[in-house]
Amino acid sequence: MPNNINKTPKPLSLKLSHEQWLIFGLSSTLLIILSLVIALTSTLGWSLLASATLVFFLCYPLIWLAWRSYNFWRQAIMQLTTYTQVIREGETNLRFKVQHPDNLLAELQQEISALATGNEHKLQQNQTLDNVLSHILDSWPIPVCLFDENNQLSYRNIAMKDKIQQPMLVGTAATDLGFVLENGNLTHSQFNQQWQCQSISYLFQQKKCHIFSALDISQPLHQQQSNTQQNLIRVLAHELRNSLTPMASMADTLLSNDSFNEAQVRLVLSRIKQRSNRLLSFIEQYSQLSQLPAPQSTWFDFNDLLDEAKAMITAPCTISYQGSSQCYADEQQMAQILINIFKNAQEACDEECCEIQVSLYHRQESSQGYQQTKQVIEINDNGPGFANLDNALTPFYTTKSHGSGIGLSLCAEITRNHGGDFILENTKNGAKITLSWPADKKVH
Repeated sequence: MPNNINKTPKPLSLKLSHEQWLIFGLSSTLLIILSLVIALTSTLGWSLLASATLVFFLCYPLIWLAWRSYNFWRQAIMQLTTYTQVIREGETNLRFKVQHPDNLLAELQQEISALATGNEHKLQQNQTLDNVLSHILDSWPIPVCLFDENNQLSYRNIAMKDKIQQPMLVGTAATDLGFVLENGNLTHSQFNQQWQCQSISYLFQQKKCHIFSALDISQPLHQQQSNTQQNLIRVLAHELRNSLTPMASMADTLLSNDSFNEAQVRLVLSRIKQRSNRLLSFIEQYSQLSQLPAPQSTWFDFNDLLDEAKAMITAPCTISYQGSSQCYADEQQMAQILINIFKNAQEACDEECCEIQVSLYHRQESSQGYQQTKQVIEINDNGPGFANLDNALTPFYTTKSHGSGIGLSLCAEITRNHGGDFILENTKNGAKITLSWPADKKVH
């Protein structure tokens, strides 16, 4: 069956370009003029030969005028096109022909020239900035390199080239240079634990690129290790001297006697035992600080934990509590925190009865665009406050004659292992300790 569907023809204006319309218009004008000439000569009674001769002689100037009109329009457009292409290629040695002020293309020429001048100025600024950054990075002692969206090298400074010790040509793949991309981060085997490496992803012209840098931290690490060893030796020497010197003196006293008094021997032995227990307690506390296990967080009843910590306080102490009954943390480690804080507050209070206020609540915080629930424990006492806030969390530092300086350090370390913060403050009523750490994302 034949297809009888009528198809509507598209308008002629949609088929012809502006150039074709111009040619069509000039050709039509030429034909109309010639037609009018033929009609005029026929009216005047000219012969066919005379009319054809006149039309022949008129064709040349008319065609020449039509061609000049078309070429004038086309030449101006071609000059603008060529000028724009040259600007796009970054050339500046070509200048467009100055147009007459009344020419319709004069304003377009001015806009193109202004755009070219602005782009040239911006390009010069970018080149200047790139040169400055390149000179800075080349003289920088920190190894730095850049990779494009295809993980191909686009820049490396001299320090990176000296560290890798192999040719680093622009365009070389990151894997060929020994880099490994895992979870969006670049690593390299040449940079061991003495180097602090940083890999950053960024968008450049809507393309994901990478920058890799490495900082030599061997000197700070060695200095920190040396300071830690010196502090440890100083503290251990202090504790050992305080315990062993009295024991040695008491032993010398016994050995200098010709006969032994049983009461005196028992007194000396009891004091030696007391000193030994104190030294063993110090070693045990240090072992806890250096070998703290990873927290195993679960939900538990905070009231039960609080009652357990209260039972460990023998001296007169009043502990009040308000807030949520549920807590998400490692229950055993949280109990250790409460016991240490309560004992520290009780020992610091000058009053006959130590008063401690504990509160637990949850709050919402924004972190990197995400809402996060945090648990907060606030503990206030009526003591004199911390004598030295700057060193209160320093291991082995203490202002007490019988303290080891490990209790609060252990609490801070446990809180940090939970991903939280341990903050000490002095208030007008005493000391304040604030613990905050992320809660489980599940709704309890």
